[in-house]
Amino acid sequence: MNAQNERLYNLSAFQAIALFSSSFLPVMFWIYPTVAVHYARLDAQWALLVTVLIGVFISWVHGRLNDRFPNMTGPDFACLVWGRWVGKTLSALYVPVYLLFLGVSLYFTTSLMKYFFPLTMRMWLALAMTIVAWRGAWCGVEAMGRASAIVHPMTFAGILASFGAILANADQPLIPLSFTSLSQTASGVYHLLPLYLGMDLILIVNPYYRHRRGKSEWYPVIAAAIGGVVVMLVFFSIVVNLGFTPTERLAYPVQVVIQLIRLRGFLVERLGIVIIILSVAYTTLFLGNHIWALSTTIARIVGVSDHKFRPFTFFVAPSIFAISQIIATTMQARDIVTVILAPASWVVVAIIPVSTLLLAILRGIRTDTREEIQPEGRQRRAARRRARSSP
Repeated sequence: MNAQNERLYNLSAFQAIALFSSSFLPVMFWIYPTVAVHYARLDAQWALLVTVLIGVFISWVHGRLNDRFPNMTGPDFACLVWGRWVGKTLSALYVPVYLLFLGVSLYFTTSLMKYFFPLTMRMWLALAMTIVAWRGAWCGVEAMGRASAIVHPMTFAGILASFGAILANADQPLIPLSFTSLSQTASGVYHLLPLYLGMDLILIVNPYYRHRRGKSEWYPVIAAAIGGVVVMLVFFSIVVNLGFTPTERLAYPVQVVIQLIRLRGFLVERLGIVIIILSVAYTTLFLGNHIWALSTTIARIVGVSDHKFRPFTFFVAPSIFAISQIIATTMQARDIVTVILAPASWVVVAIIPVSTLLLAILRGIRTDTREEIQPEGRQRRAARRRARSSP
């Protein structure tokens, strides 16, 4: 935020976690089993597990950064740690990466929706989702936090119910756990990190939730762990039903499993359609979150208050829509993910945040104090000490 001592705690802890949890996954959710098996082969499950652990670690780094600079957005403390121009340059790197990332995410979702709305042009589906997402972003982070607190738990519960039932009803609910190749596993991890691209939204939300010592740094970790549970459950559900080779050859293995696996029972049989509906709502929420976050990032880069982000949404939202329309085929979108977004993810999600935290520690730069981090806790401890010392 502009004024370092201006603190607005607009989000509860639950809303913050839900908002963090709905900031990543969509760009690869429908294709990541294919990517994992293609690059890691029979070690795909190990590559996914390592990727999840890396995502959890990176989320902890984001949480530490937020608690170290609780009154600043990401671009603000980047300038403080790296210097004004280097900080602005590093922050500006996020803009093209995230525009491409969001455009590809929108493409995958609308392409999947074409299976259920074959007579509707993909352009109109993308336009409808973009308008709804833009409207949510226009309302600000408070509205997105409230929406996240509703949509994300419903989506998470739907995924657990659907894919848990699919996994439980598989003929052979086990996959090989042997380890075959370190190089293949490393290749899989390298290409799977875009699963957590989007996590940098955590740094923009930083001033909008209360920071408590020993607690708030774990909010992003909880969000990443929830995403990891989803990633592993869906992958196992697909592989035990389809096998490794068919999974590698399918364009959208998640969608295929939802449509082809017929489970008995009134509720379970209808969860396939429900999860598609929830995924569309989730992706729209995800787009809204990032339209707000990216607009706020641009506002801070050019020196405008983060409260004046709305004019920049008129650049961000149309750019996302245009990129989603430029992509012609699913293979082209997948190539963008593996060739461009994979290395970009390592830079913007891992290298820059970790380097920023290490440099801040080495230079001793921080803006937090005990009063800012946990004033209520300190007051309670002081009151207890006075009570014990009183006759």
